[in-house]
Amino acid sequence: MSPATSATQRKPATRRKKKAASSTWLTWWPLLIGILVTPLTVRAAGVMALAGPDALRMLYPWVQLVQSHILGFPADVANVLSQGMMYLQFPLYGFLMSLVLRARGFVSALVTTAIVHFGAVGIVVALAHL
Repeated sequence: MSPATSATQRKPATRRKKKAASSTWLTWWPLLIGILVTPLTVRAAGVMALAGPDALRMLYPWVQLVQSHILGFPADVANVLSQGMMYLQFPLYGFLMSLVLRARGFVSALVTTAIVHFGAVGIVVALAHL
């Protein structure tokens, strides 16, 4: 093999490595968006509280699950955890979406996150109607 041939074969490999490294950082954009929308959703929860508990169940199902007695937390611990979940829910969705995005792709990440959210909504609605 001539040196010119081996040099041309190495260039695409280095390009792929650079592209893979940059795409690794690009897959974390859902986490950044989850962090950025958290103050907006907390403000929306304050406004939606006027509409009743059903609106909050749709926006923050994990807060409602932590507050429910089904998980077995004492009342003091449940209040602290529910406040924490208000600020952690969307960054955690972003983290989950980033992990799935790296492994499978955008559609799978979106569907997985939607299943986690609306599954929790379904559980909270079912608990509310017991």
